[in-house]
Amino acid sequence: MRSIRITTTIFCLGLLPAMSSAASPLAKHVDHAMRDEMAEQELVGLAVGIIQDGQIAYLKGYGLADREQRVPVTRQTMFRWASISKSITAVAAMQLWERGELDFEREARRYVPEFPDKGATIHIRHLLCHQGGIVHYTNGKVIRTRRDYPVAHPFENVIYALDTFRESPLVNEPGEKYSYTTHGYILLSAVVERAGK
Repeated sequence: MRSIRITTTIFCLGLLPAMSSAASPLAKHVDHAMRDEMAEQELVGLAVGIIQDGQIAYLKGYGLADREQRVPVTRQTMFRWASISKSITAVAAMQLWERGELDFEREARRYVPEFPDKGATIHIRHLLCHQGGIVHYTNGKVIRTRRDYPVAHPFENVIYALDTFRESPLVNEPGEKYSYTTHGYILLSAVVERAGK
């Protein structure tokens, strides 16, 4: 039942025409669907944004951004992306590949020489498929590089974010097996950023 409701919600959102006012019948439908979904999933808060023809057609916050402080979710509320950023990174990599700006058979270090040589070639395709042998949080020894940074929030810079794992040994040979890794996607993000410039 849950998957049917989510699928129906996504389908309905896909049918949205440009909505010029929050009072439109479809906006009311989205509103109702989101409130139902929040109750079903027991969500504290969420935001919905619908882009149509390159324009924001619908943008609204629901529930709370901070339960304890009773701060509502608004159109300006910032959310952590967590692992959804992996899908966005993969799409960006595919777009670069389609334009001929990224070769999946190239070594990641060709784009990001700041990443140390691990004694094995890590191809971009390995990173895309979680087969680069890059450590995750719990499947091997994570060695963090300690240094001073010239900025207040260094890990907003993907090259600095490599410091969270760059010195860690590989957990397996690249291409040998699937091993989910957030850190591998940090490296892939750096590759995509460099290839897209």
